[in-house]
Amino acid sequence: MRAAARQLIDCDPWPNDDETTGPDVAKLALLRLMHLQQQVHRAAMVGADEAVVQLARSSVEACVLGVYSLHESNVVSQLKAGYLRAMRSMLAYLVDDGLVTKDVVDQAVSAMGGGANGPGVWAMAEQVDTVPDSAGAVSLYRRFYVPTSTFFVHANAASLLRHVGKDNHLSERPSLPWTRRSAVHIADACMGILSSAIAGREGKKSAMVEQYAHDHLALAYTPVAVAMTRGLRRSLRVSQLPVLVRTILDLRQYAASPQAASDAPQVRETRLRDGFDQLLGLLGLDLPDDIVRLLREDFVTRVLDAITEYADQAAQQVTPDH
Repeated sequence: MRAAARQLIDCDPWPNDDETTGPDVAKLALLRLMHLQQQVHRAAMVGADEAVVQLARSSVEACVLGVYSLHESNVVSQLKAGYLRAMRSMLAYLVDDGLVTKDVVDQAVSAMGGGANGPGVWAMAEQVDTVPDSAGAVSLYRRFYVPTSTFFVHANAASLLRHVGKDNHLSERPSLPWTRRSAVHIADACMGILSSAIAGREGKKSAMVEQYAHDHLALAYTPVAVAMTRGLRRSLRVSQLPVLVRTILDLRQYAASPQAASDAPQVRETRLRDGFDQLLGLLGLDLPDDIVRLLREDFVTRVLDAITEYADQAAQQVTPDH
């Protein structure tokens, strides 16, 4: 698979700025993804959990940028402007130390073309999902990028509480609200997704590449699902099982029903959010609002994907005579 992906990267030597295209950027992103994939596997072998997760998160970001670059004609200018804005920030310490003046830094950046905010990950994912063969960028962002940012990257309640264990005892080694193997699968899937997108654009679609991406993505649990499952083990009581099972079956039946497929999107989302809140109430989990929101978003996204898949399958089975 890596050999097939490497053959797609044909922008060596790297072109000049005025000759660089969006597909060139996508191929450079693929080269980075191949490196990140290798680093993820190495970190997993030595049990470096934090490194595994953050490398997987970087893989999602590189994948979204790569697919975005295939569809955004102005991506090179956007990235250059973002780089120059970052350069101004990186040189700010020289002003603080009195080595240069702010005017000098501003003039230097302006001479290189000025700076502006580059495209954000969420904005890129949203735009990518409006085109055919979008690779599920919004789903990748919501399922994996957001929760890994919350649990592992940022300093907040969710990341700090990973150091609080059972009976409120503190631990130097934080809990892992994901699985190492899932993080590895995400890095593998991202490399496959971008490879497939590049190959498709160039008329080189490969069933092997598409299947590779699909299989690895299917094997990855979301951090939210893992955190929820571990919370259930600690809080679930036997007496709650019948009601819990019935509620889950009702939601599952709705998701696979013609009613769900025909309901307006807002009606479906409301039904699923209410169902999730009912489940959470039955379980009696005392979770921070940020975590509840992540869990709810993940649940709704997964079930909505299942409803869409059901509707597509049902549409394919309908013939003109029926």
